[in-house]
Amino acid sequence: MKLITATFLILFLITGCSSPKEEKPFILSYEFNKIDPKHEAELQKWLHDAKEDQEIKIHNIDLDGYKYSYVKGYKDVEVSYIHERQEGKLKQRFIKGTENDEVFVQIKYNTSICCTGSIYETDDSEPSNN
Repeated sequence: MKLITATFLILFLITGCSSPKEEKPFILSYEFNKIDPKHEAELQKWLHDAKEDQEIKIHNIDLDGYKYSYVKGYKDVEVSYIHERQEGKLKQRFIKGTENDEVFVQIKYNTSICCTGSIYETDDSEPSNN
């Protein structure tokens, strides 16, 4: 009887003392050259217009927890989440390429956590905030 009680006590202590692993919330994910099907119609026109525009360097659009960005003359982008002063910001830093390179990125983000602002940066300019 003492053995059974001791076994239950040990099991209780082991399971009672171990805390369940806390899952981290989804903040953001990104993919290149991808459009969510529900945004297809709206984005085809937006992307066409962005590719034709020679004046604006970085084109972006927000749609229901998604941000799409298009930049010509750049070959890659670094995407990060910055949390400071009780705000979550999305940062995109574009890496210079040739005049024929382009970056089109879809960023899906958790609207309850991200993003009260955006930072756009290229490796040949100063950061800009939106």
